[in-house]
Amino acid sequence: MRKNLFVFVLGFSLLTAFSCKKEEAEIKGCRDTEAENYNAAANADGECVYARDKFVGTYAGTLTCPGALNLISGQTNFNIDEDITGGKNDVTVLISTTTGLVVPVTGTCTGNKLTIDAVLKNLTITLVGSPVLVDITAKGEVTLTDKLLTGSLSLVAKGVQLPLELSDTCPISATKQ
Repeated sequence: MRKNLFVFVLGFSLLTAFSCKKEEAEIKGCRDTEAENYNAAANADGECVYARDKFVGTYAGTLTCPGALNLISGQTNFNIDEDITGGKNDVTVLISTTTGLVVPVTGTCTGNKLTIDAVLKNLTITLVGSPVLVDITAKGEVTLTDKLLTGSLSLVAKGVQLPLELSDTCPISATKQ
């Protein structure tokens, strides 16, 4: 009887020792909900990929304003960088045309879309050979497909010292370099 009790206690002890909850398997992945590769099941940090990552770079193309702002149309470079003062999907876009327009705007990336909504105060632009102080409102959306950036930008330039208001919707087409 003692032998049976001993075997029973030994078996029960072994069963208890080996049936404890096992350690959870490590699942590496991005644990940041703002990232495109967020993994809710991840329990160990992995590399995160943000929507802005695919946009960062230099693009060469055109900004074509068909109306009142036609004078700024032409070959254009779009330099897109991370916006260090914004969120993880925010960027700064420096728009530089061969006509001399240089406009720094901010935007937010979601998926393959970049949305621009910026107001720039006291910018100097050249109109008919003379510098003019303006406030510029820039709004628009562009889409990145492979290396091609397409969309449009609505621009409104209001004179600060002169009663001037020019507006236009300008298609954008540029290729990542």
